[in-house]
Amino acid sequence: MGSKERAVSTLRSRDLITRVTRIPAKIRLVRLQSETRASGGSDRDETGAVLILALAFILAIGLVVGTLADWASNSLRNTSQFQSASELHYALSSATNTAIESIRYSPLPSNPSLAENNGQATPIGECWTPSSGSASTLTVDGYSVAVWCTTTIDLAQNTTRVVTLYTCLSTVTATQCASAPLLAAQVTYDDYPTGGGVTLTEQCNLENGACGFGQILDYWTWN
Repeated sequence: MGSKERAVSTLRSRDLITRVTRIPAKIRLVRLQSETRASGGSDRDETGAVLILALAFILAIGLVVGTLADWASNSLRNTSQFQSASELHYALSSATNTAIESIRYSPLPSNPSLAENNGQATPIGECWTPSSGSASTLTVDGYSVAVWCTTTIDLAQNTTRVVTLYTCLSTVTATQCASAPLLAAQVTYDDYPTGGGVTLTEQCNLENGACGFGQILDYWTWN
């Protein structure tokens, strides 16, 4: 083989070696690109899943917070209403107790008629002498409350006076209050001292000046 032929053979061998060595590099490059694409897709999938979970979590928190806020708002309204109702009940009770104690020792009417002294109920009227106007009113916790009384008298008995009390807001009339009171009560008074005494012929305040030795609450009814 001549030198020329050997040179050609050498060049061909080198070219073949170069090609062979380049093939793995190309394979590695293709594999690397494939792995990169696969890795990028996996990352995108994971990112999407995380976003969905985050949105679901935010939505759940929003629902919980909204429910709690609604519950708190209702609770505050209920508390306010309960407090208002409690204050009204206290005002009505206070006015009624005031009337019970006042009329016990200072009967009204102070000078009942003969018929009234013999069991005829007195017309509905004041329970104590008002400082102004024609109704027994008391203001408690901002509520103006009126109490109206009617009395049945039995001078010969220890159930000397049976007083029925009707309590309402002062914006209604005596007749309206008697027909639909917010609070109704009845009290029986004994105008005889312990051990009895001389039979009364007039109401206690007119005869001996002492009234209300005993007291029994017959009923106390909320409407």
